[in-house]
Amino acid sequence: MENKKTVIPDTLVITATLGSRETLDRTIKSVISHGGNRVKHILTCPKSKIDGLAKKYPFLEIIPEPEGRKGIYSALNNAIGKYAKNYKYVTFINDDDYWLPDFKKLFSAMDNDEDLDGVYGRTMFMSEEDTIIGEQTSSSRYKAFKALLSKKIVLFTQQSTLIKSELFYTIGGFDESYKLIADSKFWVEAIDLNTKFKYVNVLAAAYTLQEGQLSSDKETQGAEYIKLLNESNFKSVGFSDIVIESFLFRMANISIYLKRYLKL
Repeated sequence: MENKKTVIPDTLVITATLGSRETLDRTIKSVISHGGNRVKHILTCPKSKIDGLAKKYPFLEIIPEPEGRKGIYSALNNAIGKYAKNYKYVTFINDDDYWLPDFKKLFSAMDNDEDLDGVYGRTMFMSEEDTIIGEQTSSSRYKAFKALLSKKIVLFTQQSTLIKSELFYTIGGFDESYKLIADSKFWVEAIDLNTKFKYVNVLAAAYTLQEGQLSSDKETQGAEYIKLLNESNFKSVGFSDIVIESFLFRMANISIYLKRYLKL
């Protein structure tokens, strides 16, 4: 009888959760379905929720949030910092989001080019009722991230990203002084290190828009964007860069803008 080859996971996926969202089950199933046995999925949650989640998901490793530190980025830094050294790739996904079948193409892109530090695809925006709201715009000009962010254009979101674990350690994780957009600062710092990213033009993940989630706090988010744009990283971004990159971005996404217009 032929023995099946054991596959050692090479990708760490972290989900920070309060343990109360019903959508967590969908998140976990999507990672299993599209990540398969190459993925190690770890949940991090308040200590009081561990036993309940462990009973529901006995096949997952569940760890407590760090004591004395609050926020999703503290939980992610703690979990990724402890575990990512044992994995080639790392990413994280929220408990109300989920991977789509084409997330596998992000794996393929990384596997096929050892020089890549990270890859990113596009995200589908969904309602609480799981109906499509729209598609994210993006482009292959990843070095335009800062110029575009200066116009509040987000080139990619964390749901549809995959990076080498060593990049996390090189940067030192997420800046915990940010509650909502520390991942945006992380990408800025990564690009400033002259890292090599690749754009994979597929819808790789779904992002659920719902009331009560952190990202719905527009006031805090707006204040944090102002704070980020005042960081030293943005001093090199000129007005002409912003104008040119904004134009090129919009031209690259005409088909998506047209879809939005026709839907309206």
